[in-house]
Amino acid sequence: MLDASVEGLFLNLAKAEDTVSRLDARAQACPFAEGWAARVDFIEANGWGWVSGEIVDMEDLVLHDAQMDARLPDQALRATYGLVRARRRARGAGPELQTAHGAVWLAGHRSEPPLLAPSPIDPDEVRPGPGAEARDLVGELVHQVRTLSRGETADPIEAVEEWVQWTRRLPDRAPALLRAATALEGWRLVNPLPRQSFVGGVMVAQALRVSGRTRSCLLAFEVPRRTHLQPPRGFVAAPIAARLAYWLKITAVGAEAGLAEMKRLDLARQVVLKRVGDRRANDRSADLVDLLLARPLVSAAMAAEHLGVAGHTARRLLTSLGASVMEVSGRSRYRAWRL
Repeated sequence: MLDASVEGLFLNLAKAEDTVSRLDARAQACPFAEGWAARVDFIEANGWGWVSGEIVDMEDLVLHDAQMDARLPDQALRATYGLVRARRRARGAGPELQTAHGAVWLAGHRSEPPLLAPSPIDPDEVRPGPGAEARDLVGELVHQVRTLSRGETADPIEAVEEWVQWTRRLPDRAPALLRAATALEGWRLVNPLPRQSFVGGVMVAQALRVSGRTRSCLLAFEVPRRTHLQPPRGFVAAPIAARLAYWLKITAVGAEAGLAEMKRLDLARQVVLKRVGDRRANDRSADLVDLLLARPLVSAAMAAEHLGVAGHTARRLLTSLGASVMEVSGRSRYRAWRL
């Protein structure tokens, strides 16, 4: 009979595999996949801010991206926006991102993107230790995590490089999502970039996409942590298998949230497009819908700049889209809407 923590691990793995596959398939067929991905970047950054204590209002985050800040950006806003920038960079990168240089580039410490592919792994470095053949898969992963937790270093770049090399030593026979959960737990243990702790999750999500496990989406790991901060017994007291199960649960919850948001946006999009379908050919409402899909909220100034029209025209278009587009600001000036 399986240990309870191991049984929970495989139950969470099965759910994560199912939800991630459904999300990826839905994103591949989604007509507004780019807009949905851009929206997820903001939602993910806002979620990381809550988890890390850098609480930033979504409106400030969106306006900062549009270079229309309503107030002087503070440290919390700049740190949170770093995740939006990192996810955008990761979406256009390849295997070369899985290096220490790639991690530093994602964190915003270097302006030049990584150009070199990962260096080949020394065969002697990945050779199983004594008795590894006799260990089962979970036991081998647990052993790898214990090895990493004893090998921390004070230098951030060396710590990232240690984590990268360690992830390459994870057994290939393990499912991709289980390796990803192990990599997330390893990043938490090493914690090489405390002020940009989101970098590990972005690298793991990008590695899944490069490997082909997810073809059309970049997974989100920060939003579900707002409601699932730790395993039931905490990270310190919980067995390693339970910690890996926690990261698989985070993966599944994040994928479910992505699916729900995509379905909601698809329905709202259909309603709005049906409303504007009979308008003149030179009407800009369809372009405005694309902007609403790609941003969690849109101000009149953002809409005016995107469409190249006057502010009062943008406000008139926004208010003419019907009840699916809701005003969320409650102000007479600097109004904002969302789909």
